[in-house]
Amino acid sequence: MAVSRKSSAYSGTAPSHFPLRNTFDWCFSQPFVAESDFIPAAQRIPQIEDSRPIFVDNKSERTLTYGQIARDAQAVASGLLELGLDPNAIHKLPPTPTCPGGPEIAPVVLIQLPNGLPIAPILLGTFASGLTATLVSPALTSDEIAWILQNARPRVIITATATLKAMRGALEKQEDAAYFSKVPIYTVDAEDQYPLPSAKMSTNPGTKDWKDLLAAKPRPRVRFADKDAPNRTAVILWSSGTSGRSKGVLLSHHALNFSCGSLWHDADYYNSQHQRWLGYVPFYHVFGLLNVMLLSLCTGATVYTMPTFSLDGMLAAIPHRRVTHLHMAPPIAVMLAKAPNVEPYARRDANGRNAFSTVVAAVTGGAPLGHEVVVEVHKRCGFRVRLGYGLSETCSTSLQRGYDEASMHAHAGDTGRPHWGVELKIVPIDGSAPVCAIDEEGEILIRAPSLMTAYLPIGFLAGKKPDMSVTTEALTPDGWFRTGDVGALNAAGHLRITDRLKELIKVRAYQVAPAELEAVLCSSEAVADAGVIGIYDSSEATEYPRAFVVPRDSSKLKDRKALEAFAAELREYTEKRTAKYKWLVGGVVFVDQIPKSPSGKILRRVLKDKGDQMGGVEVQLYVKKKRGAAKL
Repeated sequence: MAVSRKSSAYSGTAPSHFPLRNTFDWCFSQPFVAESDFIPAAQRIPQIEDSRPIFVDNKSERTLTYGQIARDAQAVASGLLELGLDPNAIHKLPPTPTCPGGPEIAPVVLIQLPNGLPIAPILLGTFASGLTATLVSPALTSDEIAWILQNARPRVIITATATLKAMRGALEKQEDAAYFSKVPIYTVDAEDQYPLPSAKMSTNPGTKDWKDLLAAKPRPRVRFADKDAPNRTAVILWSSGTSGRSKGVLLSHHALNFSCGSLWHDADYYNSQHQRWLGYVPFYHVFGLLNVMLLSLCTGATVYTMPTFSLDGMLAAIPHRRVTHLHMAPPIAVMLAKAPNVEPYARRDANGRNAFSTVVAAVTGGAPLGHEVVVEVHKRCGFRVRLGYGLSETCSTSLQRGYDEASMHAHAGDTGRPHWGVELKIVPIDGSAPVCAIDEEGEILIRAPSLMTAYLPIGFLAGKKPDMSVTTEALTPDGWFRTGDVGALNAAGHLRITDRLKELIKVRAYQVAPAELEAVLCSSEAVADAGVIGIYDSSEATEYPRAFVVPRDSSKLKDRKALEAFAAELREYTEKRTAKYKWLVGGVVFVDQIPKSPSGKILRRVLKDKGDQMGGVEVQLYVKKKRGAAKL
């Protein structure tokens, strides 16, 4: 149990012994079968048989079993190694506070896929090969992908046919055309019948079907020493930074394994092996990767995969699949609380049961969620939504415990206690003391083996000397990660998040950097200046980007119709250049100037607090859809 130091805002447990393994080996080692330092006796599970269904396509019923995933992942590993990739051709970074041995990056395999059956053997096969994976959202535009290509320098690209056009557009933007012309591209078709025996899908010129990798001649595994698991980068995730461009987050094999063990140690609510989950949380996101994809392999849970979220699809699947636990972003909880089309599923029969009766609880994270929404979901649907906290850089950090009504009210508004092996502390923002007092607000710092080893330095994999300044700013010398979030710890060690130091906008579970949108807007010749903030929509439990724009033609400020036409142009302009979650759903406010400091920094707090007093003209670009049609 996590404990707090009564005199200071500290909560958590320093980690004890934890095995060092490649993540592929860890997932298929049945890690939760025997009692250990990280698995209490009550959390032991029976042996997972090879025939157990782990991933089931919710639409087609096609199934991947535990044994087949292991076999096909090793086949993918052989296919990758057959391409001539050497997992021992390491790029090594200088030591960091969370990785004294120095982070190591093997040749990179870029994976850009929606949720579905192929992503599991492809990702696990990359781990098994000893190579490094990088996971990329299928929603990104070619400009956004181009930045990732430039810095990840993949040796292999595996993408969906639906995203191939954007990927090729990104490749065309690369200055090092000679390098990228040699990078093989494998595609996964939306109609792929894997794992059923079938002919390979027809592919676009210059690409191969991903199942070619499965057909490779078996090769011996290239294993790294277990002691290297904390240094070896398993996956690079991409997290928006306040400077605008996304940052590559290096997570080691040990970080992924430890986070899974930490989650399961505290999972007293998973009281049987027969778990049935829905897999619509994106697997390229840290939440879906750890809490759903990897944890299902470790526990034998069955995940019914959905390539995208739709409320109607989720509502139909819950009773049909007899779902036991749900994973969701806060807006989904709001839909469950308020959407009219939930009512037929929430209606109880003579025995008091409804379509949600198999659901024990749900977990949400990535953004704040009001307690009134939690209460309404419990009242309407009959299960508790538990709040958690985590970041790409830290993996899962804390979670509310319990699932009954009493614990729901007792922990209203907090995000729970730290997971096993995770430490939290609150420090004064002004640096006036090493740690805050109980219930005193300050910046949240996190320390655990699940922390990132470093941010990927820009240009490092292209041969540039690594600039470690961004990593140094994020990590203290003794290994604490500065989250940029403001919160407080109570005497019981429960965390409450109250504000954010970072300027990032949280759209559902995604992070949007204002500076990135400002750069996009200012690249238009019709825009003289721009400032972007997030505005909170309580009805959707999320923030949305709002832009303050100075037109280059100032005469437009006196003509409402001209501004509406200009706003429509800006909508089209940003939609072509950014992923959907970055669109200006919060609207555009046209002003004559953007407030700035003497040094030229945009005063976003002024825009937030006094934006409605600047005499601007507001134009809404989007009309909200009905909740029943909502998609994420």
